[in-house]
Amino acid sequence: MLRKISGVLLGLVVAFCTIMLVERLGHMVYPPPPDLDFKNAEKLRVYIESLPLGAFVFILLGWFLGTLLGGMVACRVAREQPLLFACIIGAVIMAATIANLVMIPHPSWFSIAAVVLIGAAALLASRWASSTTRVRRAL
Repeated sequence: MLRKISGVLLGLVVAFCTIMLVERLGHMVYPPPPDLDFKNAEKLRVYIESLPLGAFVFILLGWFLGTLLGGMVACRVAREQPLLFACIIGAVIMAATIANLVMIPHPSWFSIAAVVLIGAAALLASRWASSTTRVRRAL
């Protein structure tokens, strides 16, 4: 039981750290204006509408890689039921993403892509964890 709980917690730490690092890199490439007030909904909406495609790609990449790596770590530590543990990580990232999408206006294509990519990353993490477990058992 401790291994399963540790797997989820460590997977979440890896997922959120990965997301933060990729998003920080995105902010270095596409820095927000210094006077942007994130609490002003109208200014935030105007800012997001002006973002180039590359800025959105960094965000999606962060959420995808965070879910993928976090799911793989959770599966590896838990050592069983990879689909369950990858989906737990995916569900937490999905919940945080949906909260973000509700609070901050985003283009509809971005919202759809985010949901699809997070789900795909969780499934991919479970498949990779399953395949590496089978290879280890064969050796």
